[in-house]
Amino acid sequence: MVSKITMGTVVVIFFLGSLILVNPSQLYVSPDETANAYFASLFSESGSFRGSFDVLADSIDGQLHPRSTVSIDGVLLPGSFLGLPFIYGVIAAFVGSWVFWILTPLLTILAAIAWGRVIDRFTNPLIGKLSFGLFLLHPAVWYYSARGLMHNVLFVDLLILSVWMFVVRPLKRSKESRGIWNDILAGLFLGLALFVRTSEAYWIVGGILLFALAWCRQISYKRLPAVFVGLLFGITILLGMSTLTYGSPFHTGYTIGTTQIEDLLSTDSLDALTTLPFGFHPMNAWRHFLAYGVEMFWWLSALTLFGFFILFSQKRHAWSVRSSIMIATLISMWLVFMYGSWEIHDNPDSTQITMANSYVRYWLPMYLFSTPMIAAAIVWIAERGRTVLARTLLVITLCLLIVGFNVHAVFLQGQDGLVSMRAEIHESELIQASVLRLTPGDAVIIVDRADKLFFPHRRVLYPLRNEATYKVMQSLVSQAPLYYYGISFPDVDFEYLNNSRLRRMNLQIRLVETYNQESLYLIFSP
Repeated sequence: MVSKITMGTVVVIFFLGSLILVNPSQLYVSPDETANAYFASLFSESGSFRGSFDVLADSIDGQLHPRSTVSIDGVLLPGSFLGLPFIYGVIAAFVGSWVFWILTPLLTILAAIAWGRVIDRFTNPLIGKLSFGLFLLHPAVWYYSARGLMHNVLFVDLLILSVWMFVVRPLKRSKESRGIWNDILAGLFLGLALFVRTSEAYWIVGGILLFALAWCRQISYKRLPAVFVGLLFGITILLGMSTLTYGSPFHTGYTIGTTQIEDLLSTDSLDALTTLPFGFHPMNAWRHFLAYGVEMFWWLSALTLFGFFILFSQKRHAWSVRSSIMIATLISMWLVFMYGSWEIHDNPDSTQITMANSYVRYWLPMYLFSTPMIAAAIVWIAERGRTVLARTLLVITLCLLIVGFNVHAVFLQGQDGLVSMRAEIHESELIQASVLRLTPGDAVIIVDRADKLFFPHRRVLYPLRNEATYKVMQSLVSQAPLYYYGISFPDVDFEYLNNSRLRRMNLQIRLVETYNQESLYLIFSP
């Protein structure tokens, strides 16, 4: 019913759609993506994440850096996890940084095939093939594959590959090896997944233990040493790169300059050690789950709920399958409470509920777990057809409807749809070219949210409306040309800066160029 031609068509549609944001200026949508591209390129060229020493950055106590990075002792360092820039940097060292645009889509295609094989193993081929397509074209997966320098899709891809290697064991086995390389790679992919998103370790460890209990009779524990060898290798890379980059194996970009883990262990602070780092706020979690887990993808949510009861109730499915569904549900609930308790406002307008808000990418594992349930619902509905033709048409109709809704959500829905983002990037290319032409190469540009436009071509500092920024302005003006790029000042604010706020610092500000509602200003000493 689902042919190889159909699966190939799904792959082509996904891959081409994922390239919509490719641009010659190497501009990215978020500071996270910009930073990951920069450090991956740096690692591919130098084998290190440590940027060159900057005397100017050192002179103002590390304030001179874009978002998603940190400056320590005049050296620019990643402000996030190192896994993605490491993996992509290694690959780029052989083929070039152009590969950043396609790596996540390609790995996601491989992961989708692997996921379909895993589901096939425990249900049936049709549910497995449908799970493949539903994962690949899921709005959240598709959207963040197009924005492939975010960590989250790569993290999920590596988890799937780990499960695939352990469960399906796709590599050829001989009497001598007994599939040992499958187990080593299962552990390695798991270690690399933790390298990419170390913060997910709590639920991964808990999930592994629960699955081990549920499948204890089917698992050969003789395989575990090989898995452990692969896992240890991945974790060793993680700890080694953290040490080389931050000076401690227990530091990440999120903790550098803050209290180390070993220090936390000696305190009584529950907040420091909690497995729910954003607190426990059930009403917030419920509200965010309804918005981003149910309403945003309502057509998938309805089928997920229906499929849940089908898979859980049908006698033909073994208890091990039903228990796996329950474990996946528990993990999903954990993710909902962990991230849903946090108030995240990625969009300047906090009322906007869009694909670009972080809850969507944080809940990618939950969306992954939903795909076999959606597939089971489609199969159940199709089975109501009286003939093979009727059943086939039902499957095709349901899949086309799902794909249609998915395409609208990914590409066309709201200001954060990929079509709108592509137009925004094109406009940003023109602004970037103009600003770089109007500013010297050694300039510092103060920004609010435009660091992704100018870094790494110019040094950036953020934000303007901050006392720490005002305190270093005099020092910056004396050492480098200083500019501000952001929302254009009304006349009253412009006069206040020149006649009061900046004047007290013996500084002035002058308009250089205006771009729609934003402007470039020169800050100087008269």
